[in-house]
Amino acid sequence: MPPNVFKLRVTAPVTVECEFWVENDVWIGTTAQLAITVHAGSFENAKRKMEAALAEHLESLLRRKAEPERKTA
Repeated sequence: MPPNVFKLRVTAPVTVECEFWVENDVWIGTTAQLAITVHAGSFENAKRKMEAALAEHLESLLRRKAEPERKTA
């Protein structure tokens, strides 16, 4: 690795189509592409929860990809 290399986190915006609706006074958000569903008391909180769930899902995919493959005996 070159001597002047440094690491930093870069946040990349990713657009995912989601659907939101109210059911029994609860906002529900879902994305069929990734099978993620969130529930919240307001649209703003449902959107925030969806953003967090999407970020967590994508980060877990990247972590799995970075882990060395384990051999099963």
